[in-house]
Amino acid sequence: MDIHKPKPIRNWREFLKEYAIVVLGVATALAAEQGVEWLHWQSQVRAARAVIATEISSNLVGAITMVRTAECVERRLDQLALVLDAASQTGRLPPLGNIGMPWRQIYPTGAWDSVVASQTATHFPRLQLAELSASYKIAQRLEDQGALELEAWNSLYTMVGPGRRLDPSSEAKLRDALSQARASSRIKQSLGSQLMERVLNQQLYFGQDDLKAITNAERQPSTMKIALCLPTGAPPASYGQAYVPPRTAQVRAMAKNLPDFSKGAP
Repeated sequence: MDIHKPKPIRNWREFLKEYAIVVLGVATALAAEQGVEWLHWQSQVRAARAVIATEISSNLVGAITMVRTAECVERRLDQLALVLDAASQTGRLPPLGNIGMPWRQIYPTGAWDSVVASQTATHFPRLQLAELSASYKIAQRLEDQGALELEAWNSLYTMVGPGRRLDPSSEAKLRDALSQARASSRIKQSLGSQLMERVLNQQLYFGQDDLKAITNAERQPSTMKIALCLPTGAPPASYGQAYVPPRTAQVRAMAKNLPDFSKGAP
């Protein structure tokens, strides 16, 4: 097979011509590669936005429900404060039924964490990236305050029962719990409002299922959300109750029919 040797360059004009051809070819190849990479990252960003929107819609449902039921929380805490004030005078807690619990849910961040870890977040517009980061920081603070709120309400549930003596030590703990429950509730209300404002400014495109969940949170009566908005009901026969209702039948059924996790093994 004949091999064609490159022609010798006889002058500067021919050299510059060959040089320009080489530079143009390299530049074209690099531009094409960058174009392909840009298209790839744009596709990744679109997919990431969809996943993030679904995750944020879940956080919005929590924020909306929490804000809508805030008055129920305040009324219940006022009621418990009056019960405790009266008990401190008589030395006994009166019979008290289920006091309910503020709206609780997990505020997920897994989709956002995954997007950041995959470097996709660096290809978001800078302003949107900052807004999303701030929104997820609010979600994390909501999660943290929820843990403090749960601890406080667990203490308040020691008031639920048929009636008992109230000693000074128990009274002091209950008053601390009342203050913590009220503070956590008000902090969460503020954070929930901030989250809604930030998400509104980001113009995220929510799917139909996401919008349906948000709409339900906005329109459903508060009494369908939490028992806290309902009367306390009849006192239980004993103390040591919890805000989580018993699921004895379901647990027994599960214990008798445990799933076989080996089916997914190769």
